[in-house]
Amino acid sequence: MRIFKILPLIILCFFTTNNYSQVSLDKKGTGVSISPAHLHLKQAPGSTKSYKITINNDTPKPNSFKIGMKDFNMNGLGKSQFLLAGQGKYSLSKWSALSPTFVDLKPFEKKEITLTITVPFNDPNANKAAWNIIMIEQQEARKQLSIAKKQNSSIGLGVVPTFAFGVFVYQNPPTVNNNNVELINFVNENNKITILAENKGDGIAYCSAYIDLTNITTGEQERLPVKKFTIVPELIRNFTYKIPEKFKKGKYLAIGVLDYEDAPEIQAAKLEFEIN
Repeated sequence: MRIFKILPLIILCFFTTNNYSQVSLDKKGTGVSISPAHLHLKQAPGSTKSYKITINNDTPKPNSFKIGMKDFNMNGLGKSQFLLAGQGKYSLSKWSALSPTFVDLKPFEKKEITLTITVPFNDPNANKAAWNIIMIEQQEARKQLSIAKKQNSSIGLGVVPTFAFGVFVYQNPPTVNNNNVELINFVNENNKITILAENKGDGIAYCSAYIDLTNITTGEQERLPVKKFTIVPELIRNFTYKIPEKFKKGKYLAIGVLDYEDAPEIQAAKLEFEIN
């Protein structure tokens, strides 16, 4: 490989990377939706800005939501650890405020939440990336249990099914000048090709990766699907492509490509392998 440079309460969380998140609650209505589902910010140190998040209750019944924030750290391979607001290494919560923190929605009503972020001027962390997650959790009153043929040994457990949305907020200040993402490995194992990328900088990078496959014997070429992803500082991400079954036996050349915003150059790696 060569590189060229359960408790009585059940919460179902929908953490998405789309601009619009929705969960269906009633066949007569579309459901409850949140927009946007993520925010990519470029706020300068010393500035204060506000952003709007809309909760839309497109169902025939009322819904209530508690709104709060959490930080999260990610280990080297992307496993998240959620923390109290202000405790994350790259905490955005400590500079953030939400209003309101509780919302009642009538049937087919929508309301806005305001997220206000004040990035300090003299804090050295203001020149680095930061992130958090806005938690929008449905609140449902507990219901009294009715146990048929109750005996002295009977135990009742009430389960209240609820759901929650997570809106990821990524802050990349314009002063960040070290978006240093590297393609660190490119391997084929059992007809699965993996690109491994690491963010060695202090900024969030929004990347694209793809693989071009060439049959060395016939010259036939095909590009495997482009994958887009966010990679935060200190994170390693791997992207695995399964070689389609239509590829016949023979020798192949794979070119893996990694690109991201503000990259000084596109990085690529090549790999030769054989399908038996």
